[in-house]
Amino acid sequence: MRLVDLSVPIAPHPDDPNVGEVERWTHERGPELIGRAFAPLLAETARRHGLAEVPVLDSQAFPDGVFLSNEFVRLAVHGGTHLDAPFHYGPVCEGRPAKRIGDIPLEWCWGDGVLLSFTDKAPLELIEAEDVERELQRIGYTPKPGDIVLIETGWDEHWPEPDYFDAHPAMSLDATRLLVEQGVRVIGIDTNGFDLPSAAMIEQYALTGDPSHLWPCHMYGREREYLQIERMGGLGRIGATHGFQLACFPIRVDGAGAGWVRPVAIVHE
Repeated sequence: MRLVDLSVPIAPHPDDPNVGEVERWTHERGPELIGRAFAPLLAETARRHGLAEVPVLDSQAFPDGVFLSNEFVRLAVHGGTHLDAPFHYGPVCEGRPAKRIGDIPLEWCWGDGVLLSFTDKAPLELIEAEDVERELQRIGYTPKPGDIVLIETGWDEHWPEPDYFDAHPAMSLDATRLLVEQGVRVIGIDTNGFDLPSAAMIEQYALTGDPSHLWPCHMYGREREYLQIERMGGLGRIGATHGFQLACFPIRVDGAGAGWVRPVAIVHE
């Protein structure tokens, strides 16, 4: 059995509004920072117990003079590899209150994986329904309910260049509908977003006045209940088009429409 990590790291980038700065408490700074944080408690303890001197929490209190590391991250739930729940798409899905990330059944996040490859797609090109049909025919597979379908474009290799964010290909509405109507609840992709980059969609809307250009796959999630995994990576390392399993359990962020996830393919060899 081989485990394949299909996530990308969470890292700040000037073109990514979803990931803010990371403040790092290094091991070396730790004693000073923790000592400052607990100085009031130390002073109160000395007062209550009548100590002649207020104890000091500094590097001498810790082995090798270093404390624990810690990192503080300003992060949106859409930063890094993440799973979109129906609530992200809108407040209602299929006529019912849309599921938030904590409402997603765990059974949806574990299943047989299917890898569809579209690495020949050009920047800003859509993956159409006929592309999906041809690829399914090529690999000799028909999706079944509960399958988790992965869309490989190879665009994760463009990180950290600006075109990772503003020039990636994307799923079309018809391609998404084709998979969902076959019972697929979870579709993952190795691009920054499931739809085309925001600037490209807004430009088309401005030129045509047609709102169907705006996040069409996301809006479809109001009609049919399905989940998107965005910002995946390394799909080519799976080495199989089907016959593997995928786990993609999201972090439960209370009330949120998405959660960070570390998808893993379980490949049997």
